[in-house]
Amino acid sequence: MGHISRSGSRRLRVRTALAGFIAVAGLVGLAAAPASAAPYDDCKGLRLVCVFEHPGHGGQAVWTAAEDGTYRINYRTRTTGSSITNFTGRFIHVKPYGGGQACYVGIGREADLRAPVNDNIGEIIVTSWNGGFPAC
Repeated sequence: MGHISRSGSRRLRVRTALAGFIAVAGLVGLAAAPASAAPYDDCKGLRLVCVFEHPGHGGQAVWTAAEDGTYRINYRTRTTGSSITNFTGRFIHVKPYGGGQACYVGIGREADLRAPVNDNIGEIIVTSWNGGFPAC
């Protein structure tokens, strides 16, 4: 069996917690809460970067991260990601699929993504600097 590193173990805990909150959020969304309330609050409470399917952090969180790194984005996130929240202590670079001008989301900020990034996310980088990009 492979060895899970300390950071891998932390990622596993974050992913497990996230999977649980997404499942619960889906059930709560069917009850009385607004569709975006639980996922948004959980992203904030867990100090995550979250990409949402609709502007104004609406709908489900379709992608999350908690640690520094460069993340290539899957098809569903790329085609539905239109809003991002950053509750980490890091900067978030958002790059469009297929190239083009990137933008960043500052610490503790939210952004409704504009073209060419809106519904076209190719890569997200969680890092300690803004990269000299314009704000999203």
